[in-house]
Amino acid sequence: MKTKRIHYLDLLRVLAIICVIIIHMSSQSPFYAKNLHTTSWIGVNFWDSMVRFSVPIFVMISGVLFLDPQRKINMHRVYKKNIVRIITAFIFWDLFYAFYTYFFETHTIRMLLTLIFRGYSHLWFLPMIVGLYLIVPFLRKFTTDQKLMQYYLGLALFFSILLPTFYTTYYALAAHHSMPYMVQLFIYNFQKVTDSVYFRFTMFFSTYFVAGYYFHQAKFTKKTRYLIYLLGLVGLIGGWAFSNFFSLRYNTPITPWYDYMSLPVALTSIAVFLLIKELGEKIDWTQHSQADKLLILLSKLTFGIYLVHFVFVRILVVHLHLFDHIPNTFISVPLGTIAVFIFSTIVMYFISYIPWFNRHIM
Repeated sequence: MKTKRIHYLDLLRVLAIICVIIIHMSSQSPFYAKNLHTTSWIGVNFWDSMVRFSVPIFVMISGVLFLDPQRKINMHRVYKKNIVRIITAFIFWDLFYAFYTYFFETHTIRMLLTLIFRGYSHLWFLPMIVGLYLIVPFLRKFTTDQKLMQYYLGLALFFSILLPTFYTTYYALAAHHSMPYMVQLFIYNFQKVTDSVYFRFTMFFSTYFVAGYYFHQAKFTKKTRYLIYLLGLVGLIGGWAFSNFFSLRYNTPITPWYDYMSLPVALTSIAVFLLIKELGEKIDWTQHSQADKLLILLSKLTFGIYLVHFVFVRILVVHLHLFDHIPNTFISVPLGTIAVFIFSTIVMYFISYIPWFNRHIM
């Protein structure tokens, strides 16, 4: 039986990939300038802060598809189709970016070997998602029981989000400001106690994996949804304001509230997920068949766009000197993002017609 397409997931995919490109455009050289008190840095910091929900959204989408008890999941097929494909893609693109960097940027064997064995920066997502696929059979046990799923997410909220946000915030500020001795003593011992629990099962991205299915199937009142949207807005503005204030104060990027597992990003990610879900479910896609076809096409290309886009980011920034020509990053980042998205989409669209590439590396 053919599975009914979930259109709002397509909307989320396309939104998320555009936002990932914004992150990578914003994380180039202007972000690491010696003087942060410039329009250039304030601009990249603004754009970076606005789109941190993108990676959690990708994980939540996977959670919807892999953890729904109504969808039959054959782990042999997951290994053969999903995991092998991701590993193949990782190896191919790791080598691609390593040799690209060697020939067009650094020209050093040391960097070539480092990138081959370490992996290029944005490719970290691939082994992470493989790790989540490996524990799908365990996580599906939680999603069959609403109470058990809520219990899991409660633990994850504390161990995966609240504690890391607290510690990273403290240490980011303590590196630039002398904390009272009693505060240092409390933090040191409190962390020893919490670390001694060794509670790792709910850590990191499995939180978003389970949360994706939970918020996909959960029904909320209008009042609750608006509260979630408000909290998401608070997280979005709070993450930006925190980073902007303390980074300018100490003249160095202070970004603990940009971490994907930070509370501000978690609140924003959930709000964006629910908002797009609500909007997507209100659209009668049969009345917009052409837009639907384009959306599905872009959605299918997002993995390939994710893999290839960074080379276009580097071409724009390093070789075409985008930020030298347009130093106002409030303008150059979105312009660069549009260009990278268009070129990446065109390239992956044509590559998708090559059978081996389509099956193994995109």
